[in-house]
Amino acid sequence: MRTKAGIGLIVLGVGVFVAWKLWMNTRSQVPVNVPISVKLGETIEKEFRLNLDGLYLIEIVVAQKDADNSAQKDGQQEALRCLMGVGGAQCAGIASAIGANWVLFRDGQEVRRGDSLASRSEPAEPGNVVRVIGDFPGEAGHEYRLQVSVTTDGSGLQAANPRLRVAVSSLIQTDFQSANILAFSASFICVFFGAILLGIGWFAPKPAQGQ
Repeated sequence: MRTKAGIGLIVLGVGVFVAWKLWMNTRSQVPVNVPISVKLGETIEKEFRLNLDGLYLIEIVVAQKDADNSAQKDGQQEALRCLMGVGGAQCAGIASAIGANWVLFRDGQEVRRGDSLASRSEPAEPGNVVRVIGDFPGEAGHEYRLQVSVTTDGSGLQAANPRLRVAVSSLIQTDFQSANILAFSASFICVFFGAILLGIGWFAPKPAQGQ
């Protein structure tokens, strides 16, 4: 009985971990990630479907060049942050090159609209400079369409290859990390105690024949 119980716990532990990983691999945390022209008057539309509930951020992202000890390189990176409108007080007098209006449709109906003028916290992301221009509560299983219209001449950013991105917020990512730890812990406990029961079953003294 101990051997069977041990094998059952090990199978359960492995099954839980594999099932969680398979489910996670099918979740789309970044349903939109496409190039965008930030020249005045440009408009982009993108359709997408969500399979996760939660808060989503509408972002414009540019790649930040690798950092080194060069003062010129540091100056270029700071200038990029200023153009993106996320540079802080040191960008006084430098106008942001990001200006956009956006409209979001769900299943063909307009559900939300906004612009880049609203003040929002900007996520820190190694290697990229991110400007959040909007957010919305997303619901899994629905078809969405996002329309973004550029209202400011941001042609100075074109060399940095800007992209339009829709991604789950950091809060959702934190929840996933916590759930991942919980799934791993549950799997480890099952496998650990299963291995103990197997060991007991294999090494426990066997009753003598005839007793």
